[in-house]
Amino acid sequence: MNLEAVSIDGRRKPPTNPRDIVAATILVASMALSAGCRGDEEATIQRIHDLGRKPTEPNRNRIADLVHDPDRDVRANVLLVLNEVDPVRAKTLARAALTDVDGVVRGASVEVVASEAAGDLELAHALAAMASQDAAWQVRRRALDAIAGIDDPGVKEAIVAALSDSVRHVRRAALEAGSAHPGLLPLDRVSDLCAKDPDWENREAAARVLGASGDPASAAVLAAAEADPNEFVRAEAARGRRSLERSSPPPASVPAPAHDGKPGSGV
Repeated sequence: MNLEAVSIDGRRKPPTNPRDIVAATILVASMALSAGCRGDEEATIQRIHDLGRKPTEPNRNRIADLVHDPDRDVRANVLLVLNEVDPVRAKTLARAALTDVDGVVRGASVEVVASEAAGDLELAHALAAMASQDAAWQVRRRALDAIAGIDDPGVKEAIVAALSDSVRHVRRAALEAGSAHPGLLPLDRVSDLCAKDPDWENREAAARVLGASGDPASAAVLAAAEADPNEFVRAEAARGRRSLERSSPPPASVPAPAHDGKPGSGV
């Protein structure tokens, strides 16, 4: 399985099972009680994966029955494992879990329903709202990935808004969407990020968007970015500028004045 539940604080925790689903630490008053509870939850997560390896109908039902477990990592693993063995049911449960109180579960839910967003405008709008409003940046980032290729004004508005997100990873997701879909992002905002974003990977991504834009006016911005402190930004800016120059039509030649053969005409 290649899906991963991500803790809200962004720090990776040691995997709790062979499939590398990340589990977060539960904070309780007693360390002994915490160890005991965590052991129970990890045992439940392991059981979910064991049931998923033998996906009979009773076992799929047993997995689904845990979708309301009080532990967020259990709920997230239910969605992710069930999506492998019973995707129809997983997507139904994930839609309801988009409003879960915990960002780990909401992030897992977005992963599960992402493939349906292009054909369901209501879902696409729900994900667009999450992309700009969810409290967890990991959820905002995943929601942006889910809606990146959808041609809808509300979706586009959410992606453009993400260019101003306070978290660099979210801004990068918006820039990557713009790189994959030329014309999606306003080039003045992208140009501003190319010059001023504090994260060099975002400046590089912005340069890539400008290079793919086909807009000759972006060549000047890319030329300035060739002086960026980061070598990767400089290289991408140079590549994009050359691409724009190759694709730009040559300047129109000015036609020579016509001669009518009369005196003084030069004939």
